[in-house]
Amino acid sequence: MLFLIIFLILIVFLIVMLIAGYKFFNISCKKSNQSINKAYSNNNVSVEDRTVDVNVEWLKEQDYKDVYIKSDDGLKLHGIYLNAPNAYRTVICVHGYRGSFATDFSAIIRYLYNNHSNILMVEQRCHGESEGNYITFGAKEKNDVSRWVDYVANKLDDKHPIYLYGISMGATSVLLSLENHVSFLLKGVIADCGYSSMKTECRYICEKWYHLPAYPLIYFVNLYCNLIAKFDMSETSTKKALTKNELPILFIHGDKDTFVVPENSRVNYSRTKGPKELVWIKDANHAESIFKNPELYHAKLEYFFNTYK
Repeated sequence: MLFLIIFLILIVFLIVMLIAGYKFFNISCKKSNQSINKAYSNNNVSVEDRTVDVNVEWLKEQDYKDVYIKSDDGLKLHGIYLNAPNAYRTVICVHGYRGSFATDFSAIIRYLYNNHSNILMVEQRCHGESEGNYITFGAKEKNDVSRWVDYVANKLDDKHPIYLYGISMGATSVLLSLENHVSFLLKGVIADCGYSSMKTECRYICEKWYHLPAYPLIYFVNLYCNLIAKFDMSETSTKKALTKNELPILFIHGDKDTFVVPENSRVNYSRTKGPKELVWIKDANHAESIFKNPELYHAKLEYFFNTYK
């Protein structure tokens, strides 16, 4: 009888974990039109909103062109390319989780353009006009980023130095892409508030947002990642890519980040072997660094571009 009770408890527990894991997987990975750009911030963001609106309107008036590539798994991916007068470099901008290039890079677009940077702003798979059904937290996005680098270097015939610039999940995607073949034109990476792995981020979200034990739930989430979205959480860890990397990386993180905690950038910083700097922006929540201290942010970008070219 005791054995039967224990067996039934285990069966119920397994069913609960399977259901919870599937729901968490869907919430995390399934394509959605939902944006979380401000969902994680408890600050007054009116200044940020005004900046976004003004710069998005500016972007609409520019003579940019729509560009497209095919991913390794056959998805049509979209981006926009903006030529700057007297360009010295090309910056590939990769937005964050359920975000968009128009909002995530709104505060920096005009600065880059006015400082001699051609700009390619991509829409990650499952976002905007880009195809895809599941977000893979960098596991497949890293290959998409590498495709965009090749597109700039070969299809656009752009022989300027290339820089990768990612925010949040975009930062992790560009860091992970360093595991792939790197074009000789790629001179550096800017990683603003990226995480060190999907598992680390999911554990934090489970415990701090939903007040649930991360384990064994994460194992069941990972099961669905493998079965449905065809990737494993281990593929989103930056460890392999960064321990072999020798390219310069500028890490930026807000010290009050409550979505991707600052420890993630500390971990990423410690892993890379190339030239590196970690910049802390005081009182900035997630993806708010450019708004909180634009002068420092601009200065660090300018130094990075001028030093590594």
